[in-house]
Amino acid sequence: MRLDVLRRPAVIATLLLACTAGTIAQERPAEFEGYVLPGWSFTPGLSLSGLWDSNVTLAAPAAGTGRTPSDNVFVIVPSGTLAMNSTRTTFSAGYRGYLRRHVDLGELNGFDQRGYVTLQHAATPRLSWFVTDELSEMATTDLLELYGVPFRRVGVTSNRFGTGLKARLTKLTDLEVRYDHQWSAFDEVDEFVIGGTIQGLATGVHRRLTERATVGAEARIHRSDVTRAEPRVVWFQDAGGVFDYKLTEALTLALAGGISHVRDSRFEETKTSPYYRLGLEHESARATMGVSLEQSYAPSFGFSGSNDNRELHGFVHMPFSKNRFYIEGDGSWRRSNPFFNLDIRFDTIISHATIGYSTLRWFRTEGYYAYSRQDSIIPGAPIQRHRIGMQVVVSQPMRIR
Repeated sequence: MRLDVLRRPAVIATLLLACTAGTIAQERPAEFEGYVLPGWSFTPGLSLSGLWDSNVTLAAPAAGTGRTPSDNVFVIVPSGTLAMNSTRTTFSAGYRGYLRRHVDLGELNGFDQRGYVTLQHAATPRLSWFVTDELSEMATTDLLELYGVPFRRVGVTSNRFGTGLKARLTKLTDLEVRYDHQWSAFDEVDEFVIGGTIQGLATGVHRRLTERATVGAEARIHRSDVTRAEPRVVWFQDAGGVFDYKLTEALTLALAGGISHVRDSRFEETKTSPYYRLGLEHESARATMGVSLEQSYAPSFGFSGSNDNRELHGFVHMPFSKNRFYIEGDGSWRRSNPFFNLDIRFDTIISHATIGYSTLRWFRTEGYYAYSRQDSIIPGAPIQRHRIGMQVVVSQPMRIR
């Protein structure tokens, strides 16, 4: 086996890693993007950054001063990605660690990490299957954006496993089936932060009416098992229809709606309500952007075990592999209403922005900003946090021969 560096300099490429979204990727699902190469490839590297955090303890402002503890933080991000691309099979595995060093509050120093693996295989021209798994260990709950969980500076470990298949039933009809299993565990638990497991099975059938229009049906069932002394199982059942339409070659409209039914083992009553999703996405050669609005019933690792969620989300994505100057950004507003405790409601705002410039193919500099805010009637709310910083990122894929 031989490692051939695809671009110079070779020594630097061997020592340093690709960090696509940089340090700020702590707040988002792991993205280990790189250059798509045929065969086996490996991308090692490193990112160095400094940031200012306005609320390192993730606490409400002090009553006397109205301020929160802030600090300057240095972050070192080692990481690596192993990938394989062939005609029928795609494999990718990645790891990213976050070593944090605070200037003043050294007791908050720590090490967060994310890792993932994904495998896709086309068994036949009409049938393909996939397997994915992602493990995250973070120091605060806002970094994982778990539904119905209050912002706390408490360690959380979460794992998401998924598998499924896609089948071409006829020339115009497709079938998708997916199973998901997620578990979350917190270093400290109380009545608001609990943890447990969530399992789900989803299926959908889509038929192309024209080159622009697609219609279909979808159904989902979820089982939420929250870890507590007493049994606490919540069942979610959804059924509805979907409609996709290409307004232009670059702009796509996606609509979905149906009925959700929720049953909690602790109560005799059940909940039934409509759900919907609306989305617009514009995709060009160098950028993708979109906006979506959604109302749904969703399982939660918080005290309620279930929530009625309303969410508005927008994003823009310009990958550094295609742009010397690029922008990555997303923002969302979410309202979570626990089903069986109407006196508590979570209003959450989370946004991230990264502006970068690729000086060389393997070297880039980035500035980034992250904002999170959550309001509720829980003592200590509202909680908000600003993070702003600069970083240098070195990226160099190597083909394995």
